[in-house]
Amino acid sequence: MAPTTPLTNQGGRFVQTSAPPGVINLGLGQPSPRLLPLAEFGHAASEQLRAGNDPLVLQYGVGRGYEDFRRALARFIAAEYEQAVDSDELMVTGGTSSALTFVSETFAHPGATVVTEDPTYFLAHEVFACAGLELRGVPVDERGLDVDALEQLLVGGLRPAFVYCIPAFQNPTGVCLAPARARRLVELAEAYAFVVVADEPYVALHSGPRPGSLSRYDEGRGCVLSLGSFSKLLAPGLRLGWAHGAPALVERLANHGALRSGGCLNPVIANIVHHTIDSGFLAAHVEELRAVFGRRSAALSRALRERAPSARFIAPGGGYFCWVDLGEGVDASALLERAESLRFIPGSRCAVTRDLRRYARLSFAFYEEHELVEGVERLATLLTS
Repeated sequence: MAPTTPLTNQGGRFVQTSAPPGVINLGLGQPSPRLLPLAEFGHAASEQLRAGNDPLVLQYGVGRGYEDFRRALARFIAAEYEQAVDSDELMVTGGTSSALTFVSETFAHPGATVVTEDPTYFLAHEVFACAGLELRGVPVDERGLDVDALEQLLVGGLRPAFVYCIPAFQNPTGVCLAPARARRLVELAEAYAFVVVADEPYVALHSGPRPGSLSRYDEGRGCVLSLGSFSKLLAPGLRLGWAHGAPALVERLANHGALRSGGCLNPVIANIVHHTIDSGFLAAHVEELRAVFGRRSAALSRALRERAPSARFIAPGGGYFCWVDLGEGVDASALLERAESLRFIPGSRCAVTRDLRRYARLSFAFYEEHELVEGVERLATLLTS
């Protein structure tokens, strides 16, 4: 059935990944063009960069980010995470991808082993590979990372440089790490002297109960480094995020040579984002994102139940993604090769060592509700053809 209105699309000189007209790309882990707040960000920029303001905002910046911004950021995070956050526990980053590079070079060395969830965010593989790190996967189930399986590896002698996980609305599965597992993971980190690097861009994007940050379980141990990002909360092109952890842990990251040479990452953008926090716009925008993504997630889940009843999935409670078991004997990569007007991320691309070919990651963040229904109809046609 053809859609009744034109599909959301994007292209041109600015975008990393195009969404051509007529194609529904459920692999896009990014917000819709209509959710990018250009006018509001332009207003914030004009306010912060107007004539008469301090020109030193354009100078090399304080390595961890200037204090006033970190205080404002701490207030925003504390409200979203429902926990105390101090500015001394924060450092400005250039977004999570950049932060993972810094983490890999600070807390590991080439040839070291890093534990990741299996499946995990597929592009993190490439970041760790560029740092010369070896990956060891630990399975994920409906309660998140299998911490018992991790403990068995540790008892058996594995000594990871760090454990990388996505505790809240995991990419690609959409599940949240169960509190008992989260607590045990941090206990293991302390006992075996490794850092838990928690990639947490989706914590605030809940459509039900708040998942909270893994950092709440650290309780003074200094074992958890949480990475947040404005890519999912405001706009990916800002390339701005933060690291949150015990001051001593953050200080290790802040001593990276790139920061000692070039100062704060993206200080001008941080200054503009500061205005969106103080004005209340960011909090209101995130509230709107929760509502929009909640409706889209529900529409995708409903369409899967009605139009692809053989598929199995856990309805997401937030984040961007739905992880779908397409059924015994289905190879999602082969299915994708036959698809002409539908794209998605095959499960095998998210795997570390597990056989996940029967799974697909579907994003509900980019398209409108009726477009998601259309995308599922196209998927159902592929499955039955």
